Amino acid sequence: MATESFHKRSGYVLVIIRITVPGRLLPSEDPIAESVLEWTIMRDSRDIRQLMVWMEESEGRKERSIFMNRALDLMDEIQYALSRLDELR
Repeated sequence: MATESFHKRSGYVLVIIRITVPGRLLPSEDPIAESVLEWTIMRDSRDIRQLMVWMEESEGRKERSIFMNRALDLMDEIQYALSRLDELR
């Protein structure tokens, strides 16, 4: 099933198509672990967004480096969570 959203800005039209898959055929091997991994991905994504805001506002090179390194650590954690989700599904 696909839904379309239209946004008009500066004379251009942006079309966003969302495709939703109606449920899985088989249940997860470990639904609790799957929920925790999904939550981890969402939390880490929010944290990365905040770190990027702070990095943009920062003026010091060392401070920016700290924000970037933390964001990279969180991206590694997201990558691991995605891999584990693939294994569970």
